[in-house]
Amino acid sequence: MPSYDRSLSPPGPVASVRLSHPVTGIESGLLAGKLDTGADIAVIPESVPAQLGLSAWGRTRATAFDGSVSTRPVYYVDMLVEGVHLSGVRCVASRRNNVLLGRNVLNCFLITLNGKELTFDLQDP
Repeated sequence: MPSYDRSLSPPGPVASVRLSHPVTGIESGLLAGKLDTGADIAVIPESVPAQLGLSAWGRTRATAFDGSVSTRPVYYVDMLVEGVHLSGVRCVASRRNNVLLGRNVLNCFLITLNGKELTFDLQDP
Protein backbone atom coordinates (compact mmCIF):
# COMPACT_ATOMS: atom_id res chain seq x y z
CA MET A 1 0.00 0.00 0.00
CA PRO A 2 1.50 3.40 -0.95
CA SER A 3 2.14 5.90 1.82
CA TYR A 4 0.97 9.48 2.10
CA ASP A 5 3.49 12.18 1.27
CA ARG A 6 4.44 13.49 4.70
CA SER A 7 6.12 16.58 3.22
CA LEU A 8 2.62 17.94 2.52
CA SER A 9 0.83 19.76 5.33
CA PRO A 10 -1.35 17.94 6.16
CA PRO A 11 0.06 14.71 4.66
CA GLY A 12 -1.78 13.51 1.54
CA PRO A 13 -1.97 10.62 -0.91
CA VAL A 14 0.52 10.88 -3.79
CA ALA A 15 0.73 8.12 -6.41
CA SER A 16 3.56 7.15 -8.76
CA VAL A 17 2.72 8.29 -12.30
CA ARG A 18 4.43 7.87 -15.65
CA LEU A 19 3.06 9.71 -18.69
CA SER A 20 3.50 8.67 -22.31
CA HIS A 21 2.57 9.84 -25.80
CA PRO A 22 -0.43 7.73 -26.89
CA VAL A 23 1.00 7.10 -30.38
CA THR A 24 4.81 7.20 -30.18
CA GLY A 25 5.11 5.79 -26.65
CA ILE A 26 7.71 8.41 -25.62
CA GLU A 27 7.67 8.39 -21.81
CA SER A 28 8.20 10.92 -19.06
CA GLY A 29 10.21 10.12 -16.00
CA LEU A 30 8.44 9.00 -12.85
CA LEU A 31 6.26 11.80 -11.47
CA ALA A 32 4.35 12.35 -8.24
CA GLY A 33 0.58 12.34 -8.74
CA LYS A 34 -1.48 14.15 -6.10
CA LEU A 35 -4.96 12.68 -5.70
CA ASP A 36 -7.42 15.59 -5.96
CA THR A 37 -11.15 14.83 -5.81
CA GLY A 38 -11.86 18.55 -6.28
CA ALA A 39 -10.27 18.65 -9.75
CA ASP A 40 -12.46 17.79 -12.75
CA ILE A 41 -9.59 16.66 -14.97
CA ALA A 42 -5.92 15.79 -14.67
CA VAL A 43 -3.28 18.51 -14.77
CA ILE A 44 0.25 17.77 -16.00
CA PRO A 45 3.43 19.85 -15.71
CA GLU A 46 3.64 22.37 -18.57
CA SER A 47 7.04 20.95 -19.58
CA VAL A 48 5.57 17.52 -20.43
CA PRO A 49 3.80 18.28 -23.75
CA ALA A 50 7.07 19.41 -25.38
CA GLN A 51 9.03 16.59 -23.74
CA LEU A 52 6.64 13.96 -25.14
CA GLY A 53 5.89 15.75 -28.43
CA LEU A 54 2.18 16.13 -27.66
CA SER A 55 -0.10 18.30 -29.77
CA ALA A 56 -2.95 20.29 -28.25
CA TRP A 57 -6.49 19.12 -29.08
CA GLY A 58 -8.30 22.41 -28.55
CA ARG A 59 -8.58 24.59 -25.47
CA THR A 60 -10.73 24.64 -22.33
CA ARG A 61 -11.46 27.04 -19.52
CA ALA A 62 -9.86 26.03 -16.24
CA THR A 63 -10.60 27.42 -12.79
CA ALA A 64 -7.76 27.22 -10.26
CA PHE A 65 -8.17 26.58 -6.54
CA ASP A 66 -8.03 30.34 -5.93
CA GLY A 67 -10.90 31.01 -8.34
CA SER A 68 -8.77 32.45 -11.14
CA VAL A 69 -9.89 31.40 -14.63
CA SER A 70 -7.61 30.75 -17.59
CA THR A 71 -7.85 29.09 -20.99
CA ARG A 72 -5.57 26.07 -21.30
CA PRO A 73 -4.62 23.71 -24.14
CA VAL A 74 -6.10 20.21 -23.88
CA TYR A 75 -3.83 17.18 -24.31
CA TYR A 76 -4.40 13.43 -24.32
CA VAL A 77 -1.80 11.19 -22.70
CA ASP A 78 -1.47 7.62 -21.59
CA MET A 79 -0.86 7.26 -17.85
CA LEU A 80 0.60 4.53 -15.73
CA VAL A 81 -0.76 5.16 -12.22
CA GLU A 82 0.57 2.82 -9.53
CA GLY A 83 1.04 0.17 -12.24
CA VAL A 84 -2.41 0.58 -13.84
CA HIS A 85 -2.42 1.69 -17.50
CA LEU A 86 -4.98 4.32 -18.55
CA SER A 87 -5.26 5.24 -22.25
CA GLY A 88 -6.09 8.62 -23.74
CA VAL A 89 -6.50 10.60 -20.52
CA ARG A 90 -7.75 14.16 -21.12
CA CYS A 91 -5.65 16.74 -19.29
CA VAL A 92 -4.44 20.33 -19.25
CA ALA A 93 -0.94 21.61 -18.55
CA SER A 94 0.00 24.09 -15.86
CA ARG A 95 3.07 25.43 -14.09
CA ARG A 96 3.66 22.64 -11.57
CA ASN A 97 6.21 19.91 -10.78
CA ASN A 98 3.76 17.09 -10.21
CA VAL A 99 0.64 15.63 -11.78
CA LEU A 100 -2.76 16.46 -10.35
CA LEU A 101 -4.95 13.36 -10.62
CA GLY A 102 -8.48 14.71 -11.06
CA ARG A 103 -11.77 12.84 -11.03
CA ASN A 104 -11.42 11.79 -14.68
CA VAL A 105 -8.53 9.61 -13.47
CA LEU A 106 -9.68 8.82 -9.93
CA ASN A 107 -13.05 7.53 -11.15
CA CYS A 108 -11.18 4.66 -12.83
CA PHE A 109 -10.19 3.27 -9.42
CA LEU A 110 -11.56 1.92 -6.18
CA ILE A 111 -9.74 4.18 -3.72
CA THR A 112 -9.17 3.50 -0.04
CA LEU A 113 -7.69 6.26 2.11
CA ASN A 114 -6.38 5.26 5.52
CA GLY A 115 -5.65 8.63 7.11
CA LYS A 116 -4.86 7.13 10.50
CA GLU A 117 -2.09 4.99 9.02
CA LEU A 118 -1.19 7.56 6.30
CA THR A 119 -1.56 4.96 3.55
CA PHE A 120 -3.86 4.58 0.55
CA ASP A 121 -4.74 2.01 -2.06
CA LEU A 122 -5.78 2.37 -5.70
CA GLN A 123 -7.43 -0.74 -7.11
CA ASP A 124 -8.45 -1.37 -10.71
CA PRO A 125 -11.95 -2.83 -10.09
